[in-house]
Amino acid sequence: MMYWSRQDGRAGVRKGAPARTLGTPVAFPLLTLPEVFPIMSQSHSARLVTVLASATLLAAVAVLPVAGQDVGANASPAMLRSEYLSNMKDVEEKVVGLAEAFPEEKYAWRPAPGVRSVSEVLMHIASEHYVYMPMTVGAPPPADLNMGTGRVAITALEKISAKAEVIRHLKASFAYQRTVLEAADAKLVSGKIVSFGQEHSVANLFNEYIADQHEHLGQLIAYARMNGVVPPWSKKSN
Repeated sequence: MMYWSRQDGRAGVRKGAPARTLGTPVAFPLLTLPEVFPIMSQSHSARLVTVLASATLLAAVAVLPVAGQDVGANASPAMLRSEYLSNMKDVEEKVVGLAEAFPEEKYAWRPAPGVRSVSEVLMHIASEHYVYMPMTVGAPPPADLNMGTGRVAITALEKISAKAEVIRHLKASFAYQRTVLEAADAKLVSGKIVSFGQEHSVANLFNEYIADQHEHLGQLIAYARMNGVVPPWSKKSN
């Protein structure tokens, strides 16, 4: 799986990257920081955010196979889903923990113009569980969300900035994703999923979402450190 830099400075997964199964070691090419986050080289603080986010992202991606060490190449879609949801449980705990740790006055903070703010990153994560992942298995956003579908819903969600509402949506979105995937046996059993017009194996789809979620977790950790916020799990380990 290769990472690329969009014009807005947000990293993503290169389309057409070879599929990887959970539990298979992945070799990632070393990229210079400007290649990964070109927009963030505009100031000293932004460069420091880049260093922290890049290091955290590489560390997070490096351990992705650990969660799936017992899942081989012939794993069933149900097994892959179980591994994915187990990984997402850890992501949820850390993302929600950071959302709770940030003071509300820091929710509007962003490291540079044109880069997502704290609240926008948090709500982007929520939108992926409300909209993107359900869409890949043919499910709509929650009926009570009342924000439309697809890009319309995502745009509306990212405008939510009140701390209590952000945290509520984060928790609800992770729960909704789990509910949708646990009811998606008929879609997953084929072993192939069509997402954004491209066909993916179930394993590759879950791997891409795991990488994406850890990318945003690393981004939030960098945001937190730049604002003097200590990740809650770091406090527990000290």
